[in-house]
Amino acid sequence: MSWPIKLRAISFAVTMGVTITESVMGSIPVAFALWYFDIASGRTVLEGAIVVVAVISLSISIYSHARPAQFPQRARGEGVL
Repeated sequence: MSWPIKLRAISFAVTMGVTITESVMGSIPVAFALWYFDIASGRTVLEGAIVVVAVISLSISIYSHARPAQFPQRARGEGVL
C-alpha cells in the first residue's frame, strides 16, 4: 500500500529539516576554520556552506523517498496450509 501524497509530503519535509540541521551542524566547524585561518572570506564560506548543505540534504531526502519499496519475497510453499 502506498502512502497518501499528503503524508509523503510531510515525511519529505521532515526529512529535509533533519538533514539540513545535521548538515549545518557538520559544516560549522569546517566553515569556521576556513574563515579563521583566512583561507576564505566570510561570504565565500557562507555561499559554499549553503551549496554543500543543499546538495547533501536533497540527495539524502530524494534517495530515501524516491527509491521503490522492497517487499519481502516469500519462499515457495511458505505459508501454505
